[in-house]
Amino acid sequence: MTSTKKDAARRRKRFATLTCKPLESLDEIRTFLDNPPPWRTLCKDLIPHSKSIIRNIEHRQFCEPELESPETFCHFDPDSNEPVRYDVTVKKLPKTLVCHDMANGYHDDSKIEGTQTHDAYTFYNWAGIDIFCYFSHHFITIPPVSWTSVGHVHGVKVIGTIITEWAEGTKLWDAILSSESAYREFASAVVAIAKTMRFDGWLLNIENKISNPEKLLEFIRYLHKILHEELVDPVLIWYDSVTITGNLNWQNGLNAKNRAFFDACDGFFTNYSWSVKNVEDTAKEAGNRITDVFIGIDVWGRNFYGGGQFNTQEAVKIAHGAGCSLAIFAPAWTHEAIFEGGSNIVMPEPLNLYEQFMLRDRALWGSLWPYLNTRLPCRLPFQTSFCRGQGTKRWMYGEVLSPGPWYNLRHQQYQPNSAHGPHGYVLSSVDRLMEVSWDRKDKKGIIKYRKNLDSLRSTVTESIPRTNSSEAEKDESDSSIDDTQSLNIKESIIKFQDMPEKVPEVTQAVEVAGPVNTTAVETPNTKFLSSDSQTQPSGFKKFINRLKAIFKKNKSNSENHSNEATTSASQELTPSAPSAELKAKDKESDDFPAVTRESMIAASINLNLNTETGKTRWALAEVPMERPCLMLWLTDAFNGGSCLKVNPSDKISPEHRTIRLFHCDFKCHDTFIICIVTKTIMQYADQTLNIKLAMKNVKGDDLNVILMGKSLGMSASLTKESVGIVYSYPLNSETQTKFHEIRQYLLLNEPGFYVPLENQYGWQVRYHEVHVPESRLLEVNCRTTLPEGGILLGHFGICEKHENTDTT
Repeated sequence: MTSTKKDAARRRKRFATLTCKPLESLDEIRTFLDNPPPWRTLCKDLIPHSKSIIRNIEHRQFCEPELESPETFCHFDPDSNEPVRYDVTVKKLPKTLVCHDMANGYHDDSKIEGTQTHDAYTFYNWAGIDIFCYFSHHFITIPPVSWTSVGHVHGVKVIGTIITEWAEGTKLWDAILSSESAYREFASAVVAIAKTMRFDGWLLNIENKISNPEKLLEFIRYLHKILHEELVDPVLIWYDSVTITGNLNWQNGLNAKNRAFFDACDGFFTNYSWSVKNVEDTAKEAGNRITDVFIGIDVWGRNFYGGGQFNTQEAVKIAHGAGCSLAIFAPAWTHEAIFEGGSNIVMPEPLNLYEQFMLRDRALWGSLWPYLNTRLPCRLPFQTSFCRGQGTKRWMYGEVLSPGPWYNLRHQQYQPNSAHGPHGYVLSSVDRLMEVSWDRKDKKGIIKYRKNLDSLRSTVTESIPRTNSSEAEKDESDSSIDDTQSLNIKESIIKFQDMPEKVPEVTQAVEVAGPVNTTAVETPNTKFLSSDSQTQPSGFKKFINRLKAIFKKNKSNSENHSNEATTSASQELTPSAPSAELKAKDKESDDFPAVTRESMIAASINLNLNTETGKTRWALAEVPMERPCLMLWLTDAFNGGSCLKVNPSDKISPEHRTIRLFHCDFKCHDTFIICIVTKTIMQYADQTLNIKLAMKNVKGDDLNVILMGKSLGMSASLTKESVGIVYSYPLNSETQTKFHEIRQYLLLNEPGFYVPLENQYGWQVRYHEVHVPESRLLEVNCRTTLPEGGILLGHFGICEKHENTDTT
């Protein structure tokens, strides 16, 4: 073997040992515990967050949040009332679990040293969730160290998955439950895995027949007991699958058939094929443990209330209204659908695939955010450069360390927790978007003027007529209709016979988020001109061809991504017939479902056929001239792979915004030291950024400290009873002695917090000292000095200075 081949083999072996992997058998579990991976020490411990949280639903500006009129959390009126905070030790509030299932897991995220790409999936809405579950179809799914670490940085519990399926699962559980010593050994092993890898518990998902259900219940009780003995505040969650008789029979809720498993665990995760009545009955059954029930929310929308995808909010409203917690399954749909070619997007050329993902992801989570709670950081020191664990380059203090793309979630830093707002996109019905697009006749974008945007967002969504199974069969019988007739646009909205001579080309981003279920789609008898008609304008040909492509892709996407995908509603909602092998192995169980689909996304035998779900075809449109308040910026950074571009206004929203960076709960015993790093953009060289600290003094009165971006004066003196608005100016050459004292204090007491003042790459580093004893910092907000022109925010940090600390 040549030296080159030997080197390559060594590299492959090295990277193989630096890859997080699942465990497939009991033997692999024993091997793992005998020789745990050396990189387990990279897993970070959970950072506690405040016991106070904010209910986002109370922020609402409207009676009921709607997809077409989403809430604005990112900027606000400074004179508005501050949000109410709830003490979770006094009042139990619903929680949110994200179950991350993406193509069976373990992709770029499993590499300890990361990969050389920047567009792999990342999750950044940590402030809105409480538990992150890493899911796959492997027996023991251990969360990769990257997810455990970044989740813990944001105060989120991270859990793995124990899953068994089909005949192999039955055989495996027969061995585990063969004796008390056997199930105790298995329970101790999975607890040891969680303790070794520093994650916080398990989702227990048994999707096969159990021969000894009484022994299974004993095992679960024992696992729960030792899990709570060995770990700090862990969670064990049961997935709605096996009943107390040992049969695989999804209940789509909590009832007498699965209540015993709920009583033995910390939480219960329902199957997805539920109805409104299922949720209501579940809430009643749970009683005072209602917030321990997580209603399954399938973002892909397979046999699911509302159809999922961009209409996922419809199902979330039902669960939220019942007082239950949420289990959001596979939100990486926003990323996976694009990269597998089923995105159904017509995008402007400037948007690459990752930008399309960001647009989709913001739209999805912006629609869900009103129904979540915001958790608050409280541990000092606190600092972030806003990196998301990926980038086209890598910077340190503004200097390029690596010129190529990279991805490593372990290096994601703390993310803003109130950044959602309806900037840059519109969600609406397909018909409404087409109407506005047609009226505008604008080649540069779907919507150009504020009045059109306001009109669109204020329009009530037109629901699609609900159909029953017979209607679905009729639709299927008409499936041979010509392609030019398949476009689903209401004749009353767009009358093609009255078209102008010149029809605009559709250049806006339009994504159809239709559900898999074909009964949710209208099929009006609107006939369109043939695409090869000589009387048709060329612009209209493109218009028709693009729309036809949307629906063709949508159909193909449904078939590729849903294991229930069919060409008719009746086929989709009927479980597939079991194979002969399955029939032979499981014929003794009358309750065993006749399905061949995989576990968590499988159709239940308790399917809610013909249930009215109010599905609506939603579309996503880009608004090119509208900018998010806090925009991800990948072309420059202070530390890591990205920073934030603060946009004080845009052409559609010209008002000067006060932008919220963080809700928080930082206690100041004596003095805060704050570090802020910004960089101007060439065409707006005079722009500066002021940071507003919204605080409460020792008496509970409001105190607003403005950290000025320019050194125009001396900072005001503060006491523990200061109120109103006071200004703090950065420490500079006129206060050089004071700055030296601050630097010396940080280097001796908080060495990881200090950032050098000098910078050769255009970044301005400034420090502020705020002396407000016995105060509490509740919000960190920002506002530019000029109403136009963005500025880069590269770093924000805050720590405490204790006056009695020795600085010599």
